[in-house]
Amino acid sequence: MTTAPPGSLAGPRAEPQALIKEARRRQRRRWLAAGAAVAVAVAGAAAAIAGSGAGTGPRPQGRHASPEAPAHAAAALVPVSQTSLPGGNSLSLAVGYRAVWVTGISVTYQVDEATGRVVRTIPTPGTSPDGCRSGIAAGAGAVWVTHGCQGIYRIDPHTGRVTASPRVPDAGDAVAVAAGLVWVTSYDGDLLRIQPRTGQITGRPIPVGFGNWALVPAAGALWVTSYGSGVPGGTVSRVDLATGAVERLGNLDVQAAGAGSLWTPQVQRIDPATGRVTASIALPGASQVAFWEGSVWALIVQQSLTLVRIDPATGQVTGHPVPVGKPLPAALAWASDPTAIAAGPTGLWILELYRNLLFHLAIRSSGP
Repeated sequence: MTTAPPGSLAGPRAEPQALIKEARRRQRRRWLAAGAAVAVAVAGAAAAIAGSGAGTGPRPQGRHASPEAPAHAAAALVPVSQTSLPGGNSLSLAVGYRAVWVTGISVTYQVDEATGRVVRTIPTPGTSPDGCRSGIAAGAGAVWVTHGCQGIYRIDPHTGRVTASPRVPDAGDAVAVAAGLVWVTSYDGDLLRIQPRTGQITGRPIPVGFGNWALVPAAGALWVTSYGSGVPGGTVSRVDLATGAVERLGNLDVQAAGAGSLWTPQVQRIDPATGRVTASIALPGASQVAFWEGSVWALIVQQSLTLVRIDPATGQVTGHPVPVGKPLPAALAWASDPTAIAAGPTGLWILELYRNLLFHLAIRSSGP
């Protein structure tokens, strides 16, 4: 393998537009294929919950789950706010510094985490949901936004000002903050490490594959899923945060971490030590997943969006499915995929691309 000197990019160049278009086509095909089973799955889960009164639901394969799921009678997930974002389609979101940060077309929105109101619209030329897509992350004292396959913006979360714009050639659509560094994918198929204070690329590029990516820091590593490798469901690389060493884990798709495990959008549980799937929760149609408040939250995509809560200790659905927003018009039923889900101190945040809506859901007491 040929390596490049620090700060440079190596490897074959790819056409970002073609890579993204193909990756999104494969992702949508997976969502649409799953959509046919969504209504049956959600209705079945709801019927089981209503009939038993105990919240029984899908069980991990190969396990005999308890006939009763943990009770959450005193609290339930409820919609808190719905924010209509101005401008065109939004793509990515991150939570941090008492705000939700959302990329739009050449702007980044700062949404108050307590009220759901847009408090700032920050000019960020080059951010876009198409072509050279933009990623966003919060941490290391700033909000970081990739743009235009050219670089990354550093935004002061207190003033909303862009304080730096380091050049990152072929900057990709995923960024994360971990181990004191900013990690950015490139459309050359590499993972780059950036010093947050100087904006300089440090170390050698780490090959992780082409296409769209998901970055999840957990268990002393950065788990990188590449959706552009031609493998359905993506290919995962485990990148050691200290050394940058890479271990390939095969056909997986890591989107969240919690309860000592990694979780895929298909609600598979992965052992981070071995990279093996240890349980699969039968919930067809799940396309996004987050870990929050000790539970796994699976987002079901159909003409409407629905959140389902799963207890990781038993692998059972608990509580009632929660609808997110109103159903899409029939003409847009095919386009009901959300673009992002994120967890923060005040709840779960879901970004819907086609109506440019940001939903906030939180746990509220249902008792007296």
